[in-house]
Amino acid sequence: MSRIAGARFGLLLLAMLLAGAAARPAVAGEAVIKQVTHVVEMFTSQGCSSCPPAEELLARLAEEPGILALAYHVDYWDYIGWRDTFGSSVNTDRQRAYAKSFETTTIYTPQAVVNGKAAVVGSHEAKLRRLIGSDALSKRSSAAKIDLSVVADRLHITAKGAAASPGGQTPVLMLVTFVDEAPVAIERGENSGQTLANTHAVKDWRVLGMWTGETMEIDLPLVTLFGPDTSKVGCAAILQSVTADGAPGPILAAAQLEFPAD
Repeated sequence: MSRIAGARFGLLLLAMLLAGAAARPAVAGEAVIKQVTHVVEMFTSQGCSSCPPAEELLARLAEEPGILALAYHVDYWDYIGWRDTFGSSVNTDRQRAYAKSFETTTIYTPQAVVNGKAAVVGSHEAKLRRLIGSDALSKRSSAAKIDLSVVADRLHITAKGAAASPGGQTPVLMLVTFVDEAPVAIERGENSGQTLANTHAVKDWRVLGMWTGETMEIDLPLVTLFGPDTSKVGCAAILQSVTADGAPGPILAAAQLEFPAD
């Protein structure tokens, strides 16, 4: 290889390394782990005039110790003039599954589900806080626990604890990814003219596997979860029981990981 060719190769290699460094997700020291005692799932829509107060409440809850606050944006209000930028039929399916679990045919927004056990109108703060105060995951007899950590460019998830409760299906381990905050200016529909904060808006949720009670460990590449930029994003691992007919049951354990904004 000539001296000029060698120099060009060296510059090319340096450029590739710099590009790789720029695309590399955040490392362990940048991740904030939050142990969870309460999971509040808010079913909401940017096109629902009753939802902004509920989302403001969810934003406050998200800052409180032990609370994992998740906003599942549904798609069934899109027809009234504004297509929710986070709306998803999969989120609607999760809400319908909860309706099955709670033995009701009605779904609505805003609706808050606490620890997978009970639902309330999401803007009714006093009732929602009573539900939060009446149950905590850490006090459950199941003793299930989830640990999250970031190792180099991987998310490491560990689920462990007591065996699954009899009478239902095997519990499942879920992974939820969300945006910390994403302001959106609403141009049409019931909230036209407002800018909504969209705190902890769920981007994706998936079942990683079934949990038999034995220690379960999973590694996932961060880049497949968030892309190359992890700023203002987070995820949560949730261990949830499943009813005999396949609906979501009480949540057994959860943990949250969030990358602080640059």
